[in-house]
Amino acid sequence: MDTTDGVEDLWLSLRVAHAMEHGPERTAVLADAVRTADRLNEPRAAFTSRRMLASAYRLDGQWDRTRRLLDECLDAYDRRRWQFDPDDEAKLLGWYAWMVACMADFPDLSLDEIRAALEGVERRYTDAGLPWHEVYAARRGIAAHLGDWAAADEAHLRWVATAPTDTDDRWLDVNAIDHYLGKGESARARRIAAAMLDDPAASDGPVVLARCLMLLPLARAGEWQLAALTFRRMRRGMSDGIYSLEHLARVIEFCALTGNVLVGIDWLSAMAGFEARQRPLATMEFAASAAVLASAMVRAGRGDTVLDLGPDDPNTVPLRVLARRMRGLALDLAGQFDRRNGNSFQSDRIRARLAAEPLTEFLPLEPASRPPLQLLPPPGLSDEDLLARAEQHDLRCEADEARACLTVISDDLPPYLNARLVELRAKFFQSEETEPALRYAIDVYRQHGDLPRALLAECWLGLWAAHAGRPEESVEIVAAAVAQLRRIGDDTHCAWGEYWLAYLLAGQGAHADALDALARGQRHAEAASDHLALGTLLILDTTLRPSPATATAALDALIAAGVPEKALEALAQLTHHEGYLEIVEKILAAPPHGMDRLVGRLRYLRACALPDSGHAADDLTEAVGQAALRSEDTAEQWHQLAQANHAAGRYEDAVDASQHAVERLDPQSEARDQASYLLADSYRALGDHRAALREYRRLADGDGALAAQAFVAGTALLEQLGITGWPV
Repeated sequence: MDTTDGVEDLWLSLRVAHAMEHGPERTAVLADAVRTADRLNEPRAAFTSRRMLASAYRLDGQWDRTRRLLDECLDAYDRRRWQFDPDDEAKLLGWYAWMVACMADFPDLSLDEIRAALEGVERRYTDAGLPWHEVYAARRGIAAHLGDWAAADEAHLRWVATAPTDTDDRWLDVNAIDHYLGKGESARARRIAAAMLDDPAASDGPVVLARCLMLLPLARAGEWQLAALTFRRMRRGMSDGIYSLEHLARVIEFCALTGNVLVGIDWLSAMAGFEARQRPLATMEFAASAAVLASAMVRAGRGDTVLDLGPDDPNTVPLRVLARRMRGLALDLAGQFDRRNGNSFQSDRIRARLAAEPLTEFLPLEPASRPPLQLLPPPGLSDEDLLARAEQHDLRCEADEARACLTVISDDLPPYLNARLVELRAKFFQSEETEPALRYAIDVYRQHGDLPRALLAECWLGLWAAHAGRPEESVEIVAAAVAQLRRIGDDTHCAWGEYWLAYLLAGQGAHADALDALARGQRHAEAASDHLALGTLLILDTTLRPSPATATAALDALIAAGVPEKALEALAQLTHHEGYLEIVEKILAAPPHGMDRLVGRLRYLRACALPDSGHAADDLTEAVGQAALRSEDTAEQWHQLAQANHAAGRYEDAVDASQHAVERLDPQSEARDQASYLLADSYRALGDHRAALREYRRLADGDGALAAQAFVAGTALLEQLGITGWPV
């Protein structure tokens, strides 16, 4: 039977698979190619397809399948060695040597098994008459794992000496950097990495890994600016590839130790199912870094944050729980390695990482980076002070800070303070238990003679009744409570009571009665000089009857109160009216102290209204940075920032902002295509031609409105560089 057509189709399918992104579809194509190659008795295709399939399984953490495919290739090599050409023979034995080095990553494999496998590799290389370059790499890796630096040094020198003449020197440098960092010789690694760190245009594999390896050493050496720039450039290069858990762990740890915990959280997506990836060393490395980051989040007052990686992932737990679990996992695995290795090298290394102190309070990683919000209250406050602080944060619409206060309050409180804690939790964590909790708190307040607090809690109970579908009862509860507050006569309590009554009435369409309550509340707030209550009442007022004068008064009151979150609500009402830009410029001429969030929004409004004023890039940088503090930054804002940076010639910044926008925009949207084109053009202007061509090609291969424009721009760049044909 003529199998020529089948063989050609087989090689075509392998070329197609080579161009596909890693995923189940590509793996299925490769598995089918293996079966076809065996059926057609094509040894070279059988080897190539198995090697590609093994790589796919390895990326998925399926090391048992990877080893089985290698064994099949070795068996075929031993039975029909004459069918392997020299290039395939070298690739097979190099793959085998690398897999032997990886045996150290599995603590259930004994040192005797590893050494026997290493001797087997050495024999195969000798029998094949091949240089021992890959053998020395395996020797070095195993020795470094054991902490035997004398043997690792010797193997490393021999590895360098036997490198083929066509070896990319940058890969030699990456391995040297890794080797010297493992030994603790950071300065030597820094010298080797210098050229790759300084090149803004390089974004290929060895450069990305060199930057990843050097992040923490640069920070530890106090090279803050270079560390931040290295992170930015590394992030760009990593956006298009699949990297090992060890490399991701280095990034996460760098973020944790430089005050960038929220950035670090973004890199934890690899945690989904990572414990099932079948390579214990990678699990240990990633778990240690995840523990460092989660512990940093706990110290920052975010221990109750839930890391949600999907409904079936066991890591969907509060970060304070995750920190303990990841620490235990890392130390347990390190102990397994040490028992196998007969020393304490791995445990000592992991303990040192887990105990590492922050390198700095906060390192800005890019122009829009801002120090994270300080959620935790100052130390030394009593439980009563903490409750009062949480209540104030609640009124100021600072829910994160309020919840952080609750995390440090004692669980053993006297009844009156416990009732206040129960009330706050009922508000922040609403459920079917909210109403019983509020009723409990009200009863305790009354028992302890705190009638105003009981009545304000009754206002909240009324709001809950409305939420539960009992509108008539809700009005009765709140109206009765506010009437009693009026009789007590405290202006601040009355102002807030009238606010809740107006809020409830407005929600039920009784606007006239709501406005009457607002008028009474404003008089009480003015009498008490309570700017927070006054501004809050005025916001609701302008919502019911829009007025630029009322919105301006609300903004003024809340600026006087020093309440940025509420002030942003007032500003949102003001921007519905003409002439707001004049007020924006007036405030920016003398920005209020401690109102950075408000100032950031004001600068955003100015940048949108006056894009050619010369302020746009700086204004948008500040605006996006402040919005991001409460995760309120948007893809549109990042796109606007990218455009402003590009117009200002800030191409390094334009690349990063464009990438943020591309990651957030709908892949099918025209806005995504526009951001992608801007990303490509920014890369081109920066001088990173390889990355520019990659982005132009993505657009050109699609059917979006900018496909033709991207093809023309990419073709022009190819001609400029003297390259024939689009690179793969």
